Amino acid sequence: MVTRRSLGRATGALSVLALSPAGAYTPGAGLEVAKYDRPGQGSVNSFLLIGPRSVVIVDCQRTSVEAAQVVAHARGTGLPVEAIFLSHEHADHVTGLDVVHRAFPDAPILASEITRDYAARSGRELIGMMQGFFPGRVPDTLPVPTRVLRPDERITLAGAEWRVDQLGRGEASGMTLLHSEANDLLVTADLAGNRATPWLLDGHTLEWIAQLEAALPRYEGVGTALPGHGAAAPAGVLIREQLDYLRTMERLVRAELATATPLSTEAAGRIRTAMDARFPGFPRVAPMPNLIELNAGALAREIAAR
Repeated sequence: MVTRRSLGRATGALSVLALSPAGAYTPGAGLEVAKYDRPGQGSVNSFLLIGPRSVVIVDCQRTSVEAAQVVAHARGTGLPVEAIFLSHEHADHVTGLDVVHRAFPDAPILASEITRDYAARSGRELIGMMQGFFPGRVPDTLPVPTRVLRPDERITLAGAEWRVDQLGRGEASGMTLLHSEANDLLVTADLAGNRATPWLLDGHTLEWIAQLEAALPRYEGVGTALPGHGAAAPAGVLIREQLDYLRTMERLVRAELATATPLSTEAAGRIRTAMDARFPGFPRVAPMPNLIELNAGALAREIAAR
């Protein structure tokens, strides 16, 4: 059995961060965070928030295989799962949910109203699409979240108090962050990844840039941020680096559009070359070899529509 003490040695894809005890805990108790991912193209993070008496699962992977690993690690703590939290509605974070929910049926599924409504309205369509990409590896159902989180709500999870921050459209239709001030910890989700080629196909990249600009002064002092992709790092570092990536892409797209509209295949190829040179070795958040070209086209359409 994987215990809280041996959790970090269970697999190379699981790492543990021990946080300083907060004043609200009993003496000697604290919060640990375990990150699970499968490295490589399309890698995505799930986190276990491990408190003195319970565990909270943050995001549920895209396939049954990875979701089952999250379940195994949660069980290995020897603690009850208090809740399952979904940061947003993208497939890589939610389509493994049924596996996790079946393992812990009494744990409420926490999400924003936007994510809840998306699951209720479009869950079947999303599952069908993902089963086409990953035959035999995606559950047949996307459960609907059972508990809606509200903006600025205060909630206790894994023995710690968290403030809910909901950002609206950006990388996704809605992004929910959790901030534990006592633990100097921010669940950043896909507001800012760490050295990853992002997903821009929702077509809200300019709004995402504005979100990051607004979030920077609010969170730049937070010591540890848990991103949806890549390693944990100080929040200010992640937000600034994500801004740099998106602003660079925007400049390149605008420069190509100043020459010719719409964006040509050749122009998208030049943008990919420039982005690969500026941000080498960034794995793609979706396993699509032409993700940068698709991102450039989506951003070009967004800019042209304004």
